[in-house]
Amino acid sequence: MEKRRELWIDAAKGFSIVFVVMGHSGDAVANHYLSWFRMPLFFLLSGLVFKPIDPGRYAGWAVKRTKGLMTPYFAYGLLIAAVLLLFNLNIMGFAENLARLLYGGLSLTGPYGVFWFITCLLFTQLLFGFIVRYSKRTQFLLIASAYAISHLISLTSLKHFNLPWNMDVALLAVTYYAIGYYGRTMIPALIRTRTALAVLLPLCAIVFAMEFAGVISYSLNMKYKEYDAIVLDLAVPLLISLTICTAVYHLSKLLPLTWLGNLGRNTIAVMYLHLPVNYALKYLLGADYGLLMFTAAGVGIPLLAALWASRYPALSRLYLGHAGGRRPAVNYGERLH
Repeated sequence: MEKRRELWIDAAKGFSIVFVVMGHSGDAVANHYLSWFRMPLFFLLSGLVFKPIDPGRYAGWAVKRTKGLMTPYFAYGLLIAAVLLLFNLNIMGFAENLARLLYGGLSLTGPYGVFWFITCLLFTQLLFGFIVRYSKRTQFLLIASAYAISHLISLTSLKHFNLPWNMDVALLAVTYYAIGYYGRTMIPALIRTRTALAVLLPLCAIVFAMEFAGVISYSLNMKYKEYDAIVLDLAVPLLISLTICTAVYHLSKLLPLTWLGNLGRNTIAVMYLHLPVNYALKYLLGADYGLLMFTAAGVGIPLLAALWASRYPALSRLYLGHAGGRRPAVNYGERLH
């Protein structure tokens, strides 16, 4: 049985994971500007395909979502810890890595640097899945409150409190997730209009030019709770995310982007492995290297590993979050499923 999907959504996820890898390359300028939207775009795209849960089925759904996201989390975490143990034979270091993996949040550094996103995504989904049981008015009130509280945390000493699994960051992420969900009809309609890109691109250029010229000062780092501009933290990520979605949609009509869609369906392996892969390569080569090689290695090697693992059900369940083997063919269509 074929699975019906929209190419532009998967392709936009593909671009998103490339932006994540680029931002971790050590290029300070690239990281500064990419951090404005790379994580919000992920949450928006996830919200776009979210399906509401009946309150009576919420507990079972929550268990299933937790298992689906946390199984690869611990599988990759233990794999990285085991490789490090084989390399340095440091039992205490191995135990410390396990402890950091269990606690999560700001304690996740080095090869575990991006693991925070998965636990934050989990809490965002669980939170939003619970919120949608209420009336629309109550939903909007709860999401607005979460957004305000997230900025209160960022502006106070609470910013430095290392809450397990970055749970508090979900208060901000749920806003981007909700925009995707509530805009599931409006966003596709917007990006399909011929004039959208002609309007969005100049607006993006103005924002980047204003920041570059020092007219505005903007930064966004979700992991470390650096989001202190309550208006810009909504406007800037949304503007750039919509621009990317619009550009990808129109590109998908002109170019064969199924390869990028395939990358978008395998972001999990790239998310977990791009840092360990590049740490290993830098050690083997004995030198740092630039943005392009970092991105190519960080995307290409994990993607090949994911395609290999997908052939084996046990590895697929552990590292890819699905059963693997012969999965249903993907049928890219024009309607959200």
